[in-house]
Amino acid sequence: MSYGIGIIGCGDFLRWQAPELLKSEHVSVKALFDPRQEQAEKFATKLGGRVENSAEAIYQANDVDIVLLFVPPWARADCVEEAASSGKHILTTKPLSPNNIDCQRILDACSTVKAGVIYNRTDNELCRTARRVFQTGEIGQLALFKQDWIHHYPKWNNWATDPEKNGGPFMDAMIHNLNIARYLLDDSVTSGYFSSSQHSHPELACADTEFLKIDTERGASAHLFITWAADLHYQGTTGNDREHIDQLFMVTDHGWHCTEVQRNGQGGMLAHKHGEDDRFFAFQPRSSSIYDLFALHLDGEADWPQDLPSIEEAASDIELIRYVEDYKGQCFNWSDRGALAVG
Repeated sequence: MSYGIGIIGCGDFLRWQAPELLKSEHVSVKALFDPRQEQAEKFATKLGGRVENSAEAIYQANDVDIVLLFVPPWARADCVEEAASSGKHILTTKPLSPNNIDCQRILDACSTVKAGVIYNRTDNELCRTARRVFQTGEIGQLALFKQDWIHHYPKWNNWATDPEKNGGPFMDAMIHNLNIARYLLDDSVTSGYFSSSQHSHPELACADTEFLKIDTERGASAHLFITWAADLHYQGTTGNDREHIDQLFMVTDHGWHCTEVQRNGQGGMLAHKHGEDDRFFAFQPRSSSIYDLFALHLDGEADWPQDLPSIEEAASDIELIRYVEDYKGQCFNWSDRGALAVG
């Protein structure tokens, strides 16, 4: 079966998603809406589909089965409720919402439809390979996930640095790696430590630097650091094109140090341990786009795509970030949190 796509929000995220949509075989774009009509027209020319004058027209369109909600997080709960009440399945992006109340609204609305959240985990070959390798136990389980991100704060919108609408570097960006770390650790969070600092951008309403350590039930950890303090290069104020420094490594409980490498033109994960031969695990690219995999799941022909976080996972990421913000410079116990009904 072929599924019709309706797109609400034709900004920079759609620019990144356009190649995936164009190569998809089980979905086709039917309608697009953006308050800036010229944006919708630009992507309609590239992706096909008609330009609508309102989001409501897409929710009510008979040829639209799946709605892509590429809207800011503070507007997402209303959009999800309208799309779900019209029986549309939903794909959106991070952060799911800026607060737990909106997360609960989204969870409630999606009880009768399928919904997923596109993160950096989606179509991430390193993440997919690492998950498979750690699950086999060949080099042990993941014991330490460490990632540092350094890049400029967003200048292409007026909400990313607003604590009420988005929330700063962890909510805006490092949430990608929080989700990946939790996925690869594959264990329950028990405790951790959070810190937040302002180093070089006093004009921001949020911090410019944040660090989170999470510990799990079996004693594994993730150390996640992000800073917007460095005055690195960015292309302009119209899109998310900025100089980005990414430092990542993983260590297993058998002492293997794992990194992403290129070997003879083939990408993969390299596991290194003193006294042992290096082990290279070649990436195995997906044959279908995430949109096709989602469509196949709707058809009942495939399980839920592993590299597409569920709406429950995305809500849990928000819950964790908002919870630890009350523990700046302190250790926290995750079991002490409130009663938001997320997975």
